[in-house]
Amino acid sequence: MVFCVEPISCKHLQVEEFEKCVDLNVFQENDLTIPTCSQCNDKSENWICLQCGVVSCSRHVNGHAGVHFETTQHPISASFSDHSFWCYACDTYVYDKCLYDVEDVLETLKFFSKRKIDHSDDEFDYEISNNNNTNNNNIKKDNKPEETASTSTSTSTTTTTTTTSHTVNDITKEIESIQITDKETKPNTTTTSTPPTTSTTTEETKKEETKKEETKKEEAASLSSSGSKIIQKVLDVFGIGSSQPKVLPSKPQVLSEMNLAGIANYISTGKAKNIIVMTGAGISVAAGIPDFRTKGTGLYSTLGKYNLPYPEAIFDIDYFKENPQPFFVLAKELYPGSFNPTPVHHFIKLLHDKGLLLRNYTQNIDTLERIAQIPEDKLVEAHGSFATAHCISCRKEHTKDFVKDEIFSERVPKCIDCKDGVVKPDITFFGESLPSRFSHCSSQDFDKCDLLIVIGTSLKVQPFASLINFPKNVPRLLINFEVVGKSFGYGGFKFDDPSNYLDCKWIGDCQKGIQDFVDLLNWTEEFKKLTTPTSNL
Repeated sequence: MVFCVEPISCKHLQVEEFEKCVDLNVFQENDLTIPTCSQCNDKSENWICLQCGVVSCSRHVNGHAGVHFETTQHPISASFSDHSFWCYACDTYVYDKCLYDVEDVLETLKFFSKRKIDHSDDEFDYEISNNNNTNNNNIKKDNKPEETASTSTSTSTTTTTTTTSHTVNDITKEIESIQITDKETKPNTTTTSTPPTTSTTTEETKKEETKKEETKKEEAASLSSSGSKIIQKVLDVFGIGSSQPKVLPSKPQVLSEMNLAGIANYISTGKAKNIIVMTGAGISVAAGIPDFRTKGTGLYSTLGKYNLPYPEAIFDIDYFKENPQPFFVLAKELYPGSFNPTPVHHFIKLLHDKGLLLRNYTQNIDTLERIAQIPEDKLVEAHGSFATAHCISCRKEHTKDFVKDEIFSERVPKCIDCKDGVVKPDITFFGESLPSRFSHCSSQDFDKCDLLIVIGTSLKVQPFASLINFPKNVPRLLINFEVVGKSFGYGGFKFDDPSNYLDCKWIGDCQKGIQDFVDLLNWTEEFKKLTTPTSNL
């Protein structure tokens, strides 16, 4: 590989760090032949995080790869376009022999991406030409292997059918098919001479014709070998077809059942001691607070009276600066203190009481977690909350009581210092950065996580949604009104995948799902005490 800037072998490529920062399995079960940014769907210039497999666009597009690092602190990413490697932590290009296997897979993905684009009829002719010059047949890393692989042949033609999904597993199946055909197309090593056409054919003519025939066969064999070079690399990387194949570890039986009961048993047997719970607006619907996206009843469906240019504008920072009034009218309706926690909130508190809660990551701004007495240090309010407020002009902090009084007096809160600045509760609007606590905690918590529970969220908003990608080789449970989180590529839920042995779902009203869960855990009486209002007698 040729670099414009000489890469270094940074500390993250050393043995003690490499296994944490690079996981070759990010290429498994993942359609990467046309890499697409997980946040903006751009297909032009993308990088893959080698720790969690999230695909993000470069700084020359929308910079989501950099945002991903800021959120996760995963240092090493690889470019799909030029196969370079960048360490965000060290802020430099990096390279070392430990990345050879990754580079080989990237080359193979590039090979098959060209197939996918150029052969839209789903057919691929893998041909070998007897007429090509051998000087053009050697495939180098900086060349396009697909150009050589599509060379025409007079020997035989093999057609294999491609599918719309090209995971590494799919590709290796195609490769094996190509290899079998490739062996069939290789010429015989036995030389057969052409019979003389006339009695005047000399021995020298026979030798010359034989030599030409051998040269043609050698050229064909050379191209076949070159075309198979990259193919064999990916086979070697994933242990397919080699004399000493790499044996991937067998999938253990982590859960006794692939359902709610299996997760309950996992907890009851002491295997889950650091549980992370991710929650969204769906857990507060039972408290009388609408979620955002449910058709007809969701918050975005009921904002017509505010004459917004689009529903999300009510939480858009640029629109807020121009016209803050709609937000504060809505804030009065939704202000914390007017609602009570739901059974889901109390369940999270019960996890804490039992010493099992590592963290609750919530998208909600209603502070019902705090009202349920979940300790503040156990919370990551990813989208902020009404607990604090600042002037958007001078950043002067104001008390929540001041803001509440202004809101309930139907006034837009104005800064007591600079007088003109609007005081905004510290909830995260579209166009604003997430609280620093989100990045700080997420970069540490998910390495400790031994069970992830996702409740009441559409998983539509990034970067919160990408958190489900972070836990490695641990059970994940979705309790939700509908199935979500399956379209994230590597890291997304694998509910219906034959290889799934970790992901479970319970689909329906999340409050009912939690009650069923509590019963399976035999926590019913303790849970009842938390959810029963305290008597005033």
